[in-house]
Amino acid sequence: MAASWTLRNRVAITLALFGAVVSLALATTIYFASHDLEARLIDDTLTAELDDYVARRQRNPLSLPEHTATIRAYVVAAQGGTRPIPDEIKTLAPGRHHLVVDDISYRAAVRKVRDQRFVVLYDTSALHQRETSFLILLSGSVLIVTLISALAGRWLAALIIAPVTELARRVAQLHPEDEPTTLAREFPWVEIHQLAGDFDTYLRRLHDFIERERLFTGDVSHELRTPIAVINGATELMMLDTTLDDKNRNRVARISRAAIEMGEISAALLALAREQGDAGSTSTECDVLPVVKEVIERYRDLFRHKPVTLVLDVGAPAHIQVDHAILSMVLGNLLRNALSFTERGEVRIRLDADNIRVEDSGPGLGTENPTELFQPYVRGSRSRGAGLGLSLVWRLCEHEGWRIILENRPDGGTLAQLSLTSGN
Repeated sequence: MAASWTLRNRVAITLALFGAVVSLALATTIYFASHDLEARLIDDTLTAELDDYVARRQRNPLSLPEHTATIRAYVVAAQGGTRPIPDEIKTLAPGRHHLVVDDISYRAAVRKVRDQRFVVLYDTSALHQRETSFLILLSGSVLIVTLISALAGRWLAALIIAPVTELARRVAQLHPEDEPTTLAREFPWVEIHQLAGDFDTYLRRLHDFIERERLFTGDVSHELRTPIAVINGATELMMLDTTLDDKNRNRVARISRAAIEMGEISAALLALAREQGDAGSTSTECDVLPVVKEVIERYRDLFRHKPVTLVLDVGAPAHIQVDHAILSMVLGNLLRNALSFTERGEVRIRLDADNIRVEDSGPGLGTENPTELFQPYVRGSRSRGAGLGLSLVWRLCEHEGWRIILENRPDGGTLAQLSLTSGN
């Protein structure tokens, strides 16, 4: 439907409707003008015949009335006459009348002179047939003019919008990565020239924005990777120091895990900044179970000193094509939320071939709409963060084609389910 409702068709239909309205109005005017003219001519003929017959009758009382195929005359005397007169005529008053006698339509003119009424009839049946034929001719003319208007409108519309069509074709072939073009130079028409100039400006700004984004992501990737690598190297050396006591060794381990998490966050954010299919993508075949174990180890301190049990249920092994950092960040965010809001009880991670479920026995979502929690800067009533964690999770899932569900469990707590099937 949308493909057929083009600008060309709209212009053609508009011109066809305009031609139909104009031709219909003209045909209606011609028809009624012709009808009125014929009525006037008939009345003039009746008046002339009536005047002539009255004059002849006054000169010669025995003068016979007119009686032809078209015109008939009668004299209705007060005392009656010898010539038979149709009953429809006997009661006619002076003036003009329409009547039917013996299934034939007539136009009648009646004039009273002393004790006599002179009647002249004009047979209009042939005239009605001609009017019907003329009406059919006018209707056919309206249809023909409408068709011609539609064809001419389509041709004229194609001629008029040809520059717009060419501009649309040229714009459709452009890509944001291409060098900015100068379309305005190729379209001298004022309106199209202005529109092409606006496209040039927009494409130039879009190209500059993409270039700045590409430079920014490249700079951020390089500038963050270096200090994170330094931190990781320093923590590895410190862990090799045999003089460190257990307390400081745990602190260094936390620093190392935080540095790794920082690197994964940077990688995930950079993945979001790139288009899908970008050459900079680092998606590889990833085993989900080791990533889950890494995430559990990273956040072990969140429940080490709480009466919370972390259970890992592993079903069928899952292997997906994904950037390790993205999967780690999504799982880490879901597990961190579950551990942060569970003061006692159990946090369970269920892993199978297509889904990862994180269940906790915490207070649940409360009265919030789960969908709203995925919006930027929207926090739950029990949250103390900035409201960016779940929003980032949502965008990462959308980027990878995953599906995530967040809902209250029937027996209390929260369920976060991540479907790893691509295309959701």
